Amino acid sequence: MYKDTARSSSLAIPICGSMGRSAAGINRALPLRDVHSLFACGNTDRLSHMQHVDLQEDIDSIIGCGPIKVWSVVVTVLGDVLQAHTEWVIGPVLDQLVGRMGINNQALRVALHRLRRDGWVETQKRGRLSAHRLTAEAWAEAELVRPQIYGDPAQPTDLVTLAIGAPSIAIHDFEAEVPAGAAIFAPRCALVAGSMRSTEACLVSQFAPDRLPPWVVEALAPKILCAEYDELSAAVGRVLSHTSPDDIWARSALRLAVVHHWRRLRLRHGTVQDIVLPSDWEGARAQRLVKQALARLERPQISVLESALDSA
Repeated sequence: MYKDTARSSSLAIPICGSMGRSAAGINRALPLRDVHSLFACGNTDRLSHMQHVDLQEDIDSIIGCGPIKVWSVVVTVLGDVLQAHTEWVIGPVLDQLVGRMGINNQALRVALHRLRRDGWVETQKRGRLSAHRLTAEAWAEAELVRPQIYGDPAQPTDLVTLAIGAPSIAIHDFEAEVPAGAAIFAPRCALVAGSMRSTEACLVSQFAPDRLPPWVVEALAPKILCAEYDELSAAVGRVLSHTSPDDIWARSALRLAVVHHWRRLRLRHGTVQDIVLPSDWEGARAQRLVKQALARLERPQISVLESALDSA
């Protein structure tokens, strides 16, 4: 659940769904038949197949919300499924989880190798099987951003600080002066969630404007980010319109796909946007839907996943 900074961009694979793009390892959905005719004929086998098609289209639509990098998906899976650093996920379970998201075993092995090389994942042999988890350093980073992924949004009443850099300071030096997560909306100008001490290089004041000019809104929430949030909202809304799948692997794949793309978008910015932007901005709307989806698609227990391997 930590920020995507590993040197593994070459692991990106084209996994897409709802726009007719192909997905590696995913069976493409067949055209849907008329529901009433299925009921009228009593054809439960065909009805079951249609429900399976709907489920696969749900998974595809979530996965298709953005690029999939295999190493990043592995990080999402380990960060979501494992709830303590003492827990491990065995290889067959990890293979099943990412496989439902269109990632084949070869791509998974390459991603794990590079994540181990970069110090993000550690692997332990258990007889013929391997078990995996985040390293201590990666787990610490995951814990830092967990509130952004799973917590409630910041409130409009929370303190925001305006920081303005001296004209003589270089832009990269100004960015180093402000805390991580600050929203830089103009050269040498940033909004910081919470307080910040004044320095020789920065003028600091509480931020309490009567209104936000459109250019500030655009800087805090660029159109491309808002469009991606809207795409995720539409896909998650589709999932919420259907009943939750009984199959634990399909249910877990849906959850992990939602978590992955929410995490990917949410970690592009800090909490400033939640405080100063309207409550109906695209990121806030997406968060409300994601929270509903994650509440319905409950996090699977490792022991339950291991027991379900025989029926996978």
